[in-house]
Amino acid sequence: MAGHSEWSNIKHRKEKQDKKKAKKFGKLTKEIIKEARKNPDPNDNPTLAGAIERAKEADMPKENIERALKKAKGELEGQDFQTLVYEGYGPDGVAVLIKAETDNRNRTSSYLKNTFEDFGGELGDEGCVRWIFERKGLIKLVSDSLNGVDEDTLQLEAIEAGAEDIEDDSEEIKIFFDPEDLKPAAESLKELVPDLEMELVMSPKNFVEPGEDAQNKVESLMEKLRENRDVDRVFHNCKSLLD
Repeated sequence: MAGHSEWSNIKHRKEKQDKKKAKKFGKLTKEIIKEARKNPDPNDNPTLAGAIERAKEADMPKENIERALKKAKGELEGQDFQTLVYEGYGPDGVAVLIKAETDNRNRTSSYLKNTFEDFGGELGDEGCVRWIFERKGLIKLVSDSLNGVDEDTLQLEAIEAGAEDIEDDSEEIKIFFDPEDLKPAAESLKELVPDLEMELVMSPKNFVEPGEDAQNKVESLMEKLRENRDVDRVFHNCKSLLD
């Protein structure tokens, strides 16, 4: 029995490690696809080159990396990828908006429906929560990347570039813009801080703060949704869990 118990422990550890590795590979794959869709040439797209290098360092198989690049360029035979948006409510009325990239609408819809239900939520109809969000341009800066640039100077430059809101904590600075202003603002701010990220996001116009039990369920729901290979982005309006 002792041997059986030890075998069970080893098996459990391996399953946990495999799950962790699969989650990491999934995140890296999405990153490669996202960047390759902007520019599939890593020699001319340093962000893509960095994503590929991180995948290699994580021991992602070469064929996985090549498949991600082919997927981004639409070169996989028999696969027709669609960009779909799903909407729903999590526990305590948390609004959830999901962007998915899928070659099988039925598979993705079924997974999302079951996942919402597993955590006490519900996948809704088109438009049920979209009104809660607005499209924004977002520039993110890691505080450690400022390289001596004074934060007041950065904020003044951001306001000059059209910033609508600035969120600053000890680790990260988030600057929100009208989507039309995002690219020129990023080019301007790069003169001060070259190492920045920019993206288009769906920003909540109002927030909810669920109770402790519901909040734990919302957090688990978000984690489960992001694990899925078809899910590209997840937006929500749970105040305490916003990235």
